[in-house]
Amino acid sequence: MRRRLLPTLLLLALGERLLKHLAVVRFFQRPAPPAPAGARPLVSIVQPILSGDPTLATSLAASLRFRSSYPREWLWLVDEDDAEGRRVCARLLAEHPQAEVRLLLVPPPAPTENPKTAKLIVGARVAHGAILCVLDDDTRLPDDALEQCLPYLDLPGVGLAFGLPYYVSFDGLWSALVSSFVNSNSLLTYVPAAMLAAPTTINGMFYALRRDVLEGLGGFGGLEGIAADDFAVAQRLRAGGYRLAQTPLRHAISTTVTGPGHYWRLMQRWLIFPRESLMRHLPPVELARFYGVALLPLFAPWLACGATRWGDGATRGLGVAYLAYSSALIAHLNAAYLAGATPPRWAWLGPLVQLTLPAQALSAALAPRRINWRGHQIEIAPGGALRMVRRRSTGV
Repeated sequence: MRRRLLPTLLLLALGERLLKHLAVVRFFQRPAPPAPAGARPLVSIVQPILSGDPTLATSLAASLRFRSSYPREWLWLVDEDDAEGRRVCARLLAEHPQAEVRLLLVPPPAPTENPKTAKLIVGARVAHGAILCVLDDDTRLPDDALEQCLPYLDLPGVGLAFGLPYYVSFDGLWSALVSSFVNSNSLLTYVPAAMLAAPTTINGMFYALRRDVLEGLGGFGGLEGIAADDFAVAQRLRAGGYRLAQTPLRHAISTTVTGPGHYWRLMQRWLIFPRESLMRHLPPVELARFYGVALLPLFAPWLACGATRWGDGATRGLGVAYLAYSSALIAHLNAAYLAGATPPRWAWLGPLVQLTLPAQALSAALAPRRINWRGHQIEIAPGGALRMVRRRSTGV
């Protein structure tokens, strides 16, 4: 029995890779919804901004330049005490006088408020557009992004549409490690889950919803006390009877990671959020699907490596096959669907990330519920509430 267990597990792991691969290919082959007829509505792009990343100005400028047939306005929401963020925005406004941008200064949030959600509440209140798009300040939309995403809002029962992230930061090892983590996992996590059932959460880096839908659900108000803002928004839409639509839009993200400590803190934050949101609040069926699609497969690379070291001939072959197929799969997704975002010289990081990720996931499961977000020290309570332990010092 024990001799047969390891080969059986490896066959299941190989099957999981193959099925996810096929799901991604099928997802991008599906026909897009028809474009809406008539005049395009005004789109309000709401961007909460926090300085701290060297590529902030480049990302914000890119968000002003992407082409679209939709009329747009931009709402830039910056903390009153974020002197660097205000300086970057003022310079960009001087360089792009034709852009319809409103710069809004927001007072510091209360210690129990999510800084991003507090800004979204302000932005949604003053937006003029019939459609609201929430866009993180490190996210860059491609040309025709709205044309790819917004038609999904016209599908029956859909209240919110969101895209798929990939990273383009490969200037150094630690940035490249984070980028490789996202680029090797994003499509294989979001897409198969969305093919199995309606999404239970969203990627909060970019999403779109109609303003009347949001207002009918109470806006963003009442969500500011929850750390995982994307999960909170998703749950509000689902509780209101709306579906979440995963769209094939892929958008680039730029984040500079300065060293091992920064890398570790960022990864811990990303992994702690699901622990205190999805894993505590989803009903049993959806939680089982989350474990089956996203969590348990993390440990398959360790299984395969163990097989290559301690298994018999056939078992070693299965371990090698799993590792080889996983590497080829990451390379194919990068070339076919992510515009080659991961440069060839960094391709070896994808397989390496797959081997280190289980250890990071285990560490996050046991780690204290405290995160660092661009200098803000935030404590996460069981279930996802937050408390600002210390705001960073920015100067005015």
